[in-house]
Amino acid sequence: MIRVLAHTDTTPTTGLSRSHPSVRVLAYAVVLAAVGTALLLVTPSVGVVPEREWSLPFFALVLAFGLTEATALHVEIRKESHSLSLACIPLMFGLLYVSPLMLLAAYVLGAGSTLLWIRKSNLIKVVWNSCLFVAQVGLAGLIVRSTLGERLPATVMEWTIPLGAVIVAELLSLFAVPLVIMVVDAKFRPHLFANVGRSQILAVLGGTFAVTALSASLASPYMVVFALMPLGGIGALLRSGGHQAQQFRDLQQLHTFTSALANERGERTLDIGLVELAQIMRSRSAGLLVVESDADASTLRLMRDDSFEDIDPELIGRLLVGVLDASGISQIDLEDPRPAAIDLLQRLGASKLIATSVLREADQTGVLFITDRLGMRSEFTADELRLFGSLSNTLSARLSNDYLVDRLEVQARNDALTGLANRMSFEIALTSVLLRTGREGVVVMIDLDRFKEINDSLGHATGDRLLIEIANRLNDAARSTDVISRFGGDEFAMLLTAQDTDGPGDLTRRVEDLHRRVTARVQLEGITFEVGASFGVAQCPHQGSDSVSLLSRADTAMYEAKRNQLGVVWYTPALDADAPRRLDLYLSVTKALDNEEFCVLFQPKIRLDDGAITGAEALVRWTHPAHGPVSPLEFIPLIDQAGHIGELTRLVFHRAAEAAAMFRDCGYEMPIAVNLTPRDLLDVDLVDDLAGILLTVGIEPRLLQVEITENAMVVDFDTSVHVLARLSALGLKLAIDDFGTGYSSLQHLHSLPVDTLKIDRSFISRLTTDESAQAIVRASINLAKDLRLSTIAEGIEDNDTLHALAQLGCDEMQGFLVARPLPSTDFLAWAQTWNPQQIAIHTAVQPIVRASASTYTAETSDAIQV
Repeated sequence: MIRVLAHTDTTPTTGLSRSHPSVRVLAYAVVLAAVGTALLLVTPSVGVVPEREWSLPFFALVLAFGLTEATALHVEIRKESHSLSLACIPLMFGLLYVSPLMLLAAYVLGAGSTLLWIRKSNLIKVVWNSCLFVAQVGLAGLIVRSTLGERLPATVMEWTIPLGAVIVAELLSLFAVPLVIMVVDAKFRPHLFANVGRSQILAVLGGTFAVTALSASLASPYMVVFALMPLGGIGALLRSGGHQAQQFRDLQQLHTFTSALANERGERTLDIGLVELAQIMRSRSAGLLVVESDADASTLRLMRDDSFEDIDPELIGRLLVGVLDASGISQIDLEDPRPAAIDLLQRLGASKLIATSVLREADQTGVLFITDRLGMRSEFTADELRLFGSLSNTLSARLSNDYLVDRLEVQARNDALTGLANRMSFEIALTSVLLRTGREGVVVMIDLDRFKEINDSLGHATGDRLLIEIANRLNDAARSTDVISRFGGDEFAMLLTAQDTDGPGDLTRRVEDLHRRVTARVQLEGITFEVGASFGVAQCPHQGSDSVSLLSRADTAMYEAKRNQLGVVWYTPALDADAPRRLDLYLSVTKALDNEEFCVLFQPKIRLDDGAITGAEALVRWTHPAHGPVSPLEFIPLIDQAGHIGELTRLVFHRAAEAAAMFRDCGYEMPIAVNLTPRDLLDVDLVDDLAGILLTVGIEPRLLQVEITENAMVVDFDTSVHVLARLSALGLKLAIDDFGTGYSSLQHLHSLPVDTLKIDRSFISRLTTDESAQAIVRASINLAKDLRLSTIAEGIEDNDTLHALAQLGCDEMQGFLVARPLPSTDFLAWAQTWNPQQIAIHTAVQPIVRASASTYTAETSDAIQV
C-alpha cells in the first residue's frame, strides 16, 4: 500500500495560483523590452555600422555571447552568491564596432541558444533575459552613440564613456533581477538590493578587461589575445575557489539541515525536513511517499499548497517506484522516453524530478523527491545531486529513528544469533533476583570445548547452527524462573533458582543434567559430534552477594574445569589461591622471553625395525624463578595472548638448528623437529626468518623438520598451505602432529607437502586396552602407507605398546621407554652410548589388545609439546 506522507511546495501560497507568476514575469519582461525599444528609437544612427580598419564579424559576436553565457562563474562573496559573466567584453566590442541593432541580434542568437540547448533553461527565462538585454543595449547604445557617435575613443577620458555605458547596463541588470524575484514572490524584499554595491565591483572588473582588450586591439587585432590571457588565469582560480567554496557551503547546509531536525520528533520532523530540503536544493517542491506492506489505506497530508489535493497517492507511488533507479538517485524530465515518467511529471505539474529511495526497512520503503529547480539554472549539478543524497540519508535516518531505537533496544538486551539475553541483561536479572527474592540458586558459566575447531573446519554458518542448538538445549532444560544468556562466542551463562519444593541436592542434579544435555551428541553437516563443555558453578548468595563476584567465581571454576578437563567444577575458595599465580605467570612470560629463560630439550626418535636413531623433537621448557617448572600447556597460551608466540617459535628453531649443527659435526646427521603453532602459519615473514636462521647457523635445511597439528590450518587454509609450500621448497621436512584428533586434514592431506604422520599419544596410550584406539592407529598407518608417508608413534612407555606398534607396521617411535627429553649435550652423550639392541622387537603373531591396563599415566608421561 502506498501512502503520501508529505508534500511541500515552495511556490507562493497567497494571491494568484502557480500559473500567475509566469504571467507576471512575462509582463515585467515586456516592460523592459518596451523601455529598451524606446531607448533604441532615440539613439542616433542606431542601425549604422561604423567603418573601421578591421571589422568585427557578426557571427564572432554570436559565438562570443554564447561562450560567455556558457562559462559564467558563480562567485561566493561573504556568503552571498554573485554571477560573474564576461558578456561585458563582447558588449563593449559590439558597442564600438557594430550597430546597436546588430549587437542586439547577436546577443539573442548567441546567449539565447546557450540558455535553451546547453543550460536547458525554460522559455520564460530566455524571454526575460532577451528583454533585459534589449533594455541594456538600448541604454548603453544611447550613451555611446550620443557622446562618441560612430568613432572610437581617442583619449583616456573618452574611454571612460564605453566603460561607463557597460557599468550602467550592468547596474540596470542588478536592479532588474531583484525586481523580478519580487514579482515572482509577490512580496517586497528590500534586502535583495543589498548585493548591488558588491556586484558592481565585478562589473567594473569585467569592463576594465574589455577596455584593456579594446585598447590593445587598436595597435593590432592579435593583441586582444594577450590582453585577455590574464582573464583566463583569473577565471581558473575563481572556478577552483568556487568549487572549494561550494563544498564548504554543502557542509554548512548539511549541518544546518541536521541541526533543524535535531530537536524535532514525529510528523514535525517530516514537516521541517521537507521545507528545509526544498529550500536548500532551491527546488519548487519536495515530497515523500512511503510504500507500507501493512497499510490499510492511502492518506495524503498536505503542508503548504492546496493545489495538490487532486494527487492520487496510489498512482503517484506506483509511478515513482516504477521509474526509481535502485542503484542511487533517479532523474526524469519531459524528454524521458518512458510514458510512466511523463505521466508522473504531468500529474505533479513538474518538468523535472529527482528521487531516491529512503526508509529502507523490512516493512516499508520510501521515495523522497524534489521537483523543478528554481533560479538561473534549471539543471541540478553533480555537486547538488550529491548534496541531495546526503540530505536524503540524514532525513531518512531521523524518520527511522523511532524504529531504530526500538530495534536497538532489543539488540541491547538480547543476543542477535540465539535470542537469549546478553551479558548486560543477565547481570541485571541476576541482581534483581538476588535483591528481590533472596532465594538460593547457582550461577553456571558454560564454555564449549573445541568449538573453534568446528567453527573453522566447517565454517561459521555451521558454528552458528551449533550455538543455536546449544541455546535450544538450555531453553529446554530451563524453568520459568531461570535466566539464560549468551555472553559471546561459545560462552553461555545460566542462573538456576531453587524452588520451595526442591530438595537439598536438586540444584546439583540439575547442573549435572544440564551438562549431559549440552554435551550430548549433535549432528551437523552429516557429521556427528560429541560437544564437550566446561561448567563452572558458583552458589548464590553464599559465594557472592552481587553479580560481579558471582560471575567472577563461576568463571574461575569454569577455567579450572577447562584446564583439567573435569566437565563440571563447583567453586571453592581454594580456586582463588591459584589466580595470583596465573596473573604472575602472564606478567612474567614476556620478560622470560626477552631474557631467554626458556630452554629447549630434545627427545630421540627411533626406527622400529632396527633401533637406529632417526631424529629428535625439540621441546620447549620453562622454570619460573618463584613457581618452579611450568607446563607448556599453561605458559604457551599465555605467550600467545601476549602476542609473542612468533618470537618463541624462532627461539626454538634457532636452538634446534644449533643442536643439529653440533650433532652433525659429531657424526649424527638426523633431522630435528620443531612444532609450529596455528598463528605461525599465518605469519608471512616466518619462512624468510627461518631461512635466515639456517644461513646464520650454517645448517642444511634437510636436518630440520617442522610439525603442525591437524587443526593448525583451519583458520586460513590457503595462507597456511602457501607458508607450508614455501617451507617445503626451502628444504624442510613436514610432519602432521597429533594425527587423528582433527577434522579437516584428511580432505586436504593429498595437497600438502607432508612427509610424516605422527599418531597422537591419546590413541597410543590405549592401544593395548581399547579396540577402537587400535582401529584408529591401524587405519592411520595404512593411510600413511597408501600415501607413501612414514609414521611415528609418540608417548610409548612400555614394551607391550611397542610390540603392538611393530605388528601394525609403524615406522618410528618416541617416548619415555627410550629416553626423556634431554639438553643437547646430554642428548649427544646418550646417542654415543645408545645400543639399538636395547629395543627388543618381537614380530611373532600375538594378541595386541590385552586385559591388563597400560602403564601410561598422566604423572609418568611427557605428553606436552610446544
